[in-house]
Amino acid sequence: MMWGRTTSGLAAALLIGAAGLAVGDAADAQAPACAAGGDPVVLAGELPESAAETYTLLPVDVADGTTRVEVGYEWTDVEPSADGDTRSVLDLGIWDADGTEGPEAFRGWSGSRQGLTGRGQDPVFITAAAAERGYVPGPIEPGRWSVELGAGFIAPGGVSYEVTVTCDDADEGPPAERDPVDPEAVVRDEADWYAGDFHLHAYHSNPDGPAGQEMVEFARAAGLDFVPVTEYVTPTHWWELGATQRANPDVLIWPGREVITYGGHAIVLGETPDEIEYRVGHDGTTLGEIQQGTFDDGALFGLAHPTVFPGEDGAELCRGCEFTLEDQIDLDRVDTYEVVNTGALLDGDFEPVGPGQGGFANPFVQTSVDEWEGLLADGHRITAVSGSDDKEGDHYGATATQVFAEQLSRPALIDAIDAGHAYVQARGVADSPTLVLTATAPDGTTAMFGDTLVADTAEVSLTVRNGEGQSLRILRNGEEVDVVPIDDDVFDHTFTADRVADEGPLGTFWGIETFDAESITTIANPVFLADRPATVTDRPPPARLASGPSGTAEPAPAAPDTTDPSSPEPVPLFAVAGVVLVAVAGVIGASRGRRSG
Repeated sequence: MMWGRTTSGLAAALLIGAAGLAVGDAADAQAPACAAGGDPVVLAGELPESAAETYTLLPVDVADGTTRVEVGYEWTDVEPSADGDTRSVLDLGIWDADGTEGPEAFRGWSGSRQGLTGRGQDPVFITAAAAERGYVPGPIEPGRWSVELGAGFIAPGGVSYEVTVTCDDADEGPPAERDPVDPEAVVRDEADWYAGDFHLHAYHSNPDGPAGQEMVEFARAAGLDFVPVTEYVTPTHWWELGATQRANPDVLIWPGREVITYGGHAIVLGETPDEIEYRVGHDGTTLGEIQQGTFDDGALFGLAHPTVFPGEDGAELCRGCEFTLEDQIDLDRVDTYEVVNTGALLDGDFEPVGPGQGGFANPFVQTSVDEWEGLLADGHRITAVSGSDDKEGDHYGATATQVFAEQLSRPALIDAIDAGHAYVQARGVADSPTLVLTATAPDGTTAMFGDTLVADTAEVSLTVRNGEGQSLRILRNGEEVDVVPIDDDVFDHTFTADRVADEGPLGTFWGIETFDAESITTIANPVFLADRPATVTDRPPPARLASGPSGTAEPAPAAPDTTDPSSPEPVPLFAVAGVVLVAVAGVIGASRGRRSG
């Protein structure tokens, strides 16, 4: 047998089981040796169509003395399409000698966008001192490494792949220094509204994405006060942004990641040093397990663009983007729900545009709002947010979320998001109105967005600024009860909220939206009238990462709690518009249609 090239039959026999999943542990399989400074190792094979949405691990033994590992790959459909285009999609990941699961073994992921040597790209690389974007620098330990191929889609007839692994022994320099942000940093110590973009990407998601200071400058220009950095899958940026935070004391940087599965995407806000998984279905992994690990590490868990490009037709345009894994997760542990993704107004390339620029209303906003309100009606108290999902920075904040927090710090923002003290500015900070709401119960108790009043009625006072010429929509349990013209730049309105007999487990909820002839402009988290107060989430504190040379990744102990308990806690969418609109027309038509404005 020639080690250097596996046959397609051997690859299938060793790595693909009856259900299409990798069989057994890669450590138990035979593997070619990758000699330090020696010839590249080539791993070639085929995956059948039945292996779609599974993960194949290709083991390779990295020799002692290796200082640099490079991986390049390419693939082609076994049966070319009529136009000659390759339809299959294979995502690339790498695991090191510590195994094929867990943060200690994970060395990075780049989807299908990097290392495509057959298309002229350089291979991805990992050294102690540096790594390709999306990959984790650190010592190159000898032993069984694994190249992961995630089959996002496999065309009829299957796909053939070729992976090339090269091990080098040149001096690559000292290990990279890790410099994480302080998860308890206080940027501003006062209660106020703070704007954030809950879903944005940077350099580790896109080679043209901004890094460090440039990222912050884009965020500041968009009027953002806090910047959740939700790179695809990888944790690499968690250890890079400390200096950027210290250099920009007016903006809070909040590292997280976007968990990419083939059944939908989740947003994790906060570092999760004990949870790095994303491979739903691999070795029985569920998104619920990832959700629990996220919670245990003190991070927030949310659903990204949950209703975009639905069904098989939609998947051709944005594969895996629609969220379909509700049965795997605890909906009561979902912290955020992305009701606006990209922007409220879009151009023909599905890029966000401002008002008066010829855009059309994002067709997935209404379907997302309907789904979110349905979850509220079913008793799942989830906070609505929005995210630009921008990869290059120039559209950061195209849609934003205002959060009322006791201070601009991560713990305070988490408390505020848990409470639902937020509303969405669907067209961003500059082009959306601002809202202030106070609901007062008969006993004088007051509430704001997201709060629950133990009362049968409440008087609601609302102030809308910068919305003159738009309309105010008032909703009860997701159903429109009134539409009022906004006839002043500072517009005050009052109404009486009451409970209804057909309310859900959370009581009766009253929501607010504003809109104009072009699109929705704000979406508020509702006020609830109920028999009992809302349940308060008791969650672990945010995880604190260790600094220092890479290879010392154990989390540092959490800071001691010195809070006085008697005082307040410190706290591309991708297609041409015409094609997309055809693909989603049925979905929009099936929306509940409870709005007349």
